[in-house]
Amino acid sequence: MNTLRSIAIHQDLTCSLHSKNDLYQSILYNLQIRSEVERLVRSWLGEWGEVLLRIGMSNRSQFSSEEIEALFMATGMNRDDINRALGQGWMFARQDRSLRPRYVIPMEIHEAIQASLFRDFTSKVVNRETEPLIQRDEVHALVNDLHTLIDYVLNHEVQLTTDGAMYKRHTQQLMELFEVPEDLKVSEWRFGYGRRTHDYPDRLALLYDFAYQHGILVESTNLTLQVSEAGMTWREKSRPGQLQRMVHFYLSLYRRPIPRLRDIVEVIRRVADRWVSSSSVLAACDLMVNSFYYDTQEDVWNTRIVKMLTHLGVLRTGFDQESDDLWFQMTNLGQELLTQDEMDLVDKTTSQASLIVQPNFEVMVTVHDGKTEAVLSQFADLKSAGAIRIYRILERTVERGFQAGYDFTAWRDMLTKCSLGPIPGNVERTLIEWQAAHQSSSRPLSS
Repeated sequence: MNTLRSIAIHQDLTCSLHSKNDLYQSILYNLQIRSEVERLVRSWLGEWGEVLLRIGMSNRSQFSSEEIEALFMATGMNRDDINRALGQGWMFARQDRSLRPRYVIPMEIHEAIQASLFRDFTSKVVNRETEPLIQRDEVHALVNDLHTLIDYVLNHEVQLTTDGAMYKRHTQQLMELFEVPEDLKVSEWRFGYGRRTHDYPDRLALLYDFAYQHGILVESTNLTLQVSEAGMTWREKSRPGQLQRMVHFYLSLYRRPIPRLRDIVEVIRRVADRWVSSSSVLAACDLMVNSFYYDTQEDVWNTRIVKMLTHLGVLRTGFDQESDDLWFQMTNLGQELLTQDEMDLVDKTTSQASLIVQPNFEVMVTVHDGKTEAVLSQFADLKSAGAIRIYRILERTVERGFQAGYDFTAWRDMLTKCSLGPIPGNVERTLIEWQAAHQSSSRPLSS
């Protein structure tokens, strides 16, 4: 009753504040008046900012209490602010069959929030009426090149380095066979975008990591790459179905270094039905796209988002002499692929991530946590302290941990859980080998 009175007062309704039925009727009637809902939403967007932005970007309108509490905490608010939101009437508390509380945004309000947000995004982007002279549309090329990779591994003995990467002669031959080849030069400092991102260029790294993660390719103990039974049946699936799984993998893999990736992709889906200027869409998404260590905001946008969505067939890109800017447009296939699955309001994995495991076996601690570092030090040494603390994993530090009786499997699980992205392939492989060596012999690993 108190919440209903608060809503009526906040929305300036003319009704009895002592009649529950009158309050209900007046609130429901007010939600049917489109102009009034739009007025309230404009006011709420100005007041609640990031909270309503994230709710509006989601295609869901019902959330668990844990999700809403995490969202308010992540945006610097608290439980009192949740009660204040309930008192304004843009969110209501309900109980499901298990009597657990859920929060509901009325359909009229949720649709008005989305409409207002995307009107604002659309007003900021620059369109063009004529098509660019030069266009790039990769459609199913990524899927086709995965099939090429599978066939290549079936027909060649693909040996791996001690770090688990393909030798350069194999990657060079693959580039000659792929529909979309890449420059094989890779900068030294690369992390956060996949298990093999430091070994291969961006597109090949995504393709390889997808195949490895889905059990299509197997890195055998005798240092050869093999196609699994799953890899043989993979080729029987439909091309659109394969590509959709690759899009979902990309969104999941890149979401840690780019926490708002799904929101960004949803904005692109909404505004790029016509040719749009890439720089103008970046300006519209400015607060969602952050730099990531060695990647500037522009690097993240151009290389990690626009380029990868083009590789995935979601976007076609174009340019000409009329403008120095890059232009892009959603493909029909992209619209079909981006049927959103349920998104978390707050990325739980990102909020927990505090470590960066590098290919040289150094671990950067980006968020100080005494409990996490106490576990990390069981099998690693502190190399340097400061704003970012760096630990080093060595054979002797791993052997020391075994001798002390620490649980290596639990330690590896912690490393995976807290890492900002997958463990680099060479590190992962070496840790497995060290564990196997210790379990098969009581002698020190280095002997």
